[in-house]
Amino acid sequence: MAKHIIFLRGVNVSGKNSIKMQDLKLFLTDAGFDGVMSYIQSGNIVLSSPLSKKEVKSAIHQLIQEKLGLDIEVFVVTGEELNQALLNNPFQAEHEPNRLFITFLSDRPSTDLINKLQEKDHGREEFQLINNMLYFYLPEGMAKSKMNNNYFEKALKIKATGRNLNTVQKLASLIR
Repeated sequence: MAKHIIFLRGVNVSGKNSIKMQDLKLFLTDAGFDGVMSYIQSGNIVLSSPLSKKEVKSAIHQLIQEKLGLDIEVFVVTGEELNQALLNNPFQAEHEPNRLFITFLSDRPSTDLINKLQEKDHGREEFQLINNMLYFYLPEGMAKSKMNNNYFEKALKIKATGRNLNTVQKLASLIR
């Protein structure tokens, strides 16, 4: 059975899309997923399944709709993909991990949209796109930033969800 990391987009943020992780863990276990663990209350789950990534995504999306009545974007990443995302991090040595975000994209954005985004002035904020991963650094923190998931989704016309480096590293440790 393969281990999968599940990222739910936009749950338990500002009182929207409220999901109790304990309830979700029970639903997932009852649905046949093994070793279900959650990390913090922002939609991070580790589980094992013989299903493919696509099948896991579909099953979890459907389960959340049926049990909780929510239409949540589900991102599924394998342990190998998560470790590769950490290895590819272009900002590793010089940036604070709680201000560095790794964002998982639903698709590869078009080159035209990437170029338009790169042409904008982002001040001291930085981003880099490597393969299907977006890395961005916010020296002043998220609260004062222009860059966030909504910003990148709108600019790149894709779905995205991100976590700070501390969270991604913790999830990687949970799958080892």
